[in-house]
Amino acid sequence: MSVIAVVLAVIAALLMMVLLFPVTIYISSVRTGGKIDGSFDISWIVLQFRYALRNKQVEILFFGRHVTHVPGKKKQPEAAGKPEKKKKKRTGRMPPIGDILNLSIPALRLFIGLVRAFRLKYFDIYVTFGAGDPGYTGMLAGYLYAIQGSSCTGHNIRWSADFTRQILDWNMRAKISLIPVRMLPPVAGFVTSNQVLRSGLHIIREIAAG
Repeated sequence: MSVIAVVLAVIAALLMMVLLFPVTIYISSVRTGGKIDGSFDISWIVLQFRYALRNKQVEILFFGRHVTHVPGKKKQPEAAGKPEKKKKKRTGRMPPIGDILNLSIPALRLFIGLVRAFRLKYFDIYVTFGAGDPGYTGMLAGYLYAIQGSSCTGHNIRWSADFTRQILDWNMRAKISLIPVRMLPPVAGFVTSNQVLRSGLHIIREIAAG
């Protein structure tokens, strides 16, 4: 074996080992008083990515130490009397509908395969709801209790009905695990599908010709 082949084999082995490390996703969401707050946290090996919903801040950590911090962008007030920019009309052919429909089934298989790669480790949610009408609130509460009695999700799902007003508040925590290598088979199956290759090339040609 040549040196290049050995180097490529080592790189492939290291890459496969890295892809076997699980990615842990933590999701937190709270809605109270009509305001939504929460955070999104992804941890993988020594990297950590955090996103805060309310202030739209992004943090990236390496070995638990901050690498970068991106504050949320504030909307700039529009100047009075400033003329609006006219949108340019796009010209060109529309992608063939038949080819787009041909991609729908492989795309659905890809989506299902990617979803199955995720594992829900922990889920806890408490919801307070009210429809404004006590009758509708009671019907919804009865339906939810029936679902709770007939399901065995293994997760903590609780709710309470408020018959005095219209309300929808929640407090939710979730933990999701993903091993990246599990995403490779559905992606490879989608990319190498004859149907996808045929329709994809046809769409590209039609767009380029337009």
